[in-house]
Amino acid sequence: MGVDDELARAVELHQAGDILAAGTIYREVLAKDPDHVDALNLLGVVMHATGDLELAVELISRATELAPDYGPALINLGNALQAAGQPDDAVKKFERALELDPSAGIAASNLASALNDLALHEEARRAGERAVQLIAELPDAHVNLGNALLGLGRSEAAQEKYTAALERDPHHPSAWFNLGNAHADAGNFSAAVPPYEKAVQFDPGNGDAHYNLANAYQQLDAYEEAIESFERALAIKPEHIDAKCNLAGAWQSLGQPDRAIDILRGAIEQEMLRGDHESVDLHWNLSLALLQNGNMRDGWREFEWRWRTPTFAAFRREFSEPLWDGGDIAEKSIFVHAEQGFGDALQFVRYVPLLAAKGARVTLECRPELQSLFEKVEGVSTCLPLGADVGGFDVHAPLMSLPYLFGTSETAVPADVPYLTPPSGLALDPQLTRASDVKVGIVWSGSPTRPDNHKRSCPLSAWAPIFDVPGVTFFSLQVGHGHDQLTGTEKASEVIDLGRGFGDFADTAAAVANLDMVISVDTSVLHLAGALGVTAFALLSQPTGFLWMDDRADSPWYPSLRLFRQTTPGNWSVPVNACAAALHELVKKRLP
Repeated sequence: MGVDDELARAVELHQAGDILAAGTIYREVLAKDPDHVDALNLLGVVMHATGDLELAVELISRATELAPDYGPALINLGNALQAAGQPDDAVKKFERALELDPSAGIAASNLASALNDLALHEEARRAGERAVQLIAELPDAHVNLGNALLGLGRSEAAQEKYTAALERDPHHPSAWFNLGNAHADAGNFSAAVPPYEKAVQFDPGNGDAHYNLANAYQQLDAYEEAIESFERALAIKPEHIDAKCNLAGAWQSLGQPDRAIDILRGAIEQEMLRGDHESVDLHWNLSLALLQNGNMRDGWREFEWRWRTPTFAAFRREFSEPLWDGGDIAEKSIFVHAEQGFGDALQFVRYVPLLAAKGARVTLECRPELQSLFEKVEGVSTCLPLGADVGGFDVHAPLMSLPYLFGTSETAVPADVPYLTPPSGLALDPQLTRASDVKVGIVWSGSPTRPDNHKRSCPLSAWAPIFDVPGVTFFSLQVGHGHDQLTGTEKASEVIDLGRGFGDFADTAAAVANLDMVISVDTSVLHLAGALGVTAFALLSQPTGFLWMDDRADSPWYPSLRLFRQTTPGNWSVPVNACAAALHELVKKRLP
């Protein structure tokens, strides 16, 4: 049998899917003719298919050296280079193939794919549209064009292209996977789940598809399903750090932070054994799990890893003066600078008096809405709005590093309240002073800028059992978002709106200090009530913030708070009814 006959036999086997037998014959052909272009090219394709990308590139490169204008070999070389993580070089090969044959739709489609890898999505869009025009029956052409559109932020247009690919091949795993990505990109996670499920059905070895499916489940509070999919992703990619972090997060959301801690600590130990750089994300997530589990000493230490995360690194402050290390600070000046939200500032400003007790002179920075309230905190020498000129100081510290620097533990929480007092002389709404019933302030919605606000906010339509408690006058402390619910709910229309008159947190504090109690979801007003020592009932979603921990009806941070928790995500009936019953008992004790 001649070389050409051997090659023809190998091609038949290759096309029939027997690539190992085909590869054996290609090698036999090359043993007889080392410069056989077709054998070099096709053996390279076999090596690509079996995962030996280095040899694939070597073989097909040799074929293109011998036949520089051999378009199919250039396309195959581009494919191997792209798979080997060299999209720049792949682009050049696909472009050359198109120069040689402008009608080569596969080259245009693969060019779009490589350009997408380089995040050159506009160029990829143009290549993808050319591919669709040239070879409309090719599902990959539509997928690659869809990926370009998704990269350009056009998720609806991308969905149309993935749907077009699926019309041509209903079993195309990449089309299903990317259709799920398009829905997730648009924030429609319920629509993302079915395509992801199809993707893992048709390509069960795609770890990224399992991972993205798990993330979609997690966004929908389907934590048990998320855990199953994260574990499948990790079975395929055992070193997938994000999957480990999110798996831990799912267990944490189910109220099992101990499981999360085991996962994260195990992953950190594995990194150390391998000699890898320790993952910032693992440590950051470990801090949240530890704090939720009540292990404050270890949790606050790990919390310092936040400054190495991309989110927090952008807000890290750099000064020529050193960070305070927790040591002797007598007769020194310290600049305590703001970070994170209003609630965090209200919670951790309690450490400023402790600094003053050590003999420090404290300059405190805060957001402007807090300044007039924080100026009255014991031990504050100077209170500055965020971004103001600080002047000189000896050492500095971020506000939320103070729990770590003071060695806060679960048995040593500084919880002497009140540590805030409203400024004197603030005018109060006459309706507040005239009310003879038990006076209850309410907050039902947090800031819409927080991604999970829809979960932590409890619509007023769910508050009916609370509003039905007799002997109570309700006052709205809501500021900004959510005011429309006062007129959209029958019972809520009787609530007296104080929030519209608040200019800053000092105004809110003055009102809260003159109430009998506050009922609030997880917002800054809840922290304010606790800091003022005012009785407060918290309506907490499931999962809840790490600072509220799990399985307890009180808070070590605020002795005047009671916590009422959801038992299932999204269902407010249990905490609302329990809160209403507790309010009824309180009213019976307060009223004659």
